[in-house]
Amino acid sequence: MRKVLPVLLVVLLIPLGYYIASSGESGSDGARNLPNGEGIVLKLDKSSYTPSDVMTLTVINNANTNATTSYPISLYRLENGEWKEVPVDLMFIEVAVVIKPGEKWEQRVKLSDLGLEPGHYRVVKTVILENVTVKAGAEFDVVSG
Repeated sequence: MRKVLPVLLVVLLIPLGYYIASSGESGSDGARNLPNGEGIVLKLDKSSYTPSDVMTLTVINNANTNATTSYPISLYRLENGEWKEVPVDLMFIEVAVVIKPGEKWEQRVKLSDLGLEPGHYRVVKTVILENVTVKAGAEFDVVSG
């Protein structure tokens, strides 16, 4: 029982901490000014993928404070000049990932799991900086393989 209690506390406190961190305010455009004008950058390993590729997303913390993110992504497809959300029917583990100032974190996404058609897309990650919610995004193309 003594070994189970600390593990249980950690399992319960991490989601609670993530919830508290993610309850920060976000602007109407999904982003806010960051402390000292610095920010979060989302980069992709390529600008064009086939539907069977594995995409590597890199979240770079250029802020002067820790950034917190997790595995879920939002995906949008450009249709007739407007971004339309694409349902992402994937299971993501809900773990808070803390990225220290000046560091980066990588995540891999198997595009074959998403069943994407050729087109122009935008992937978005939610990142918390202090009490500010930032939506970092990067655009890419899916071409027939």
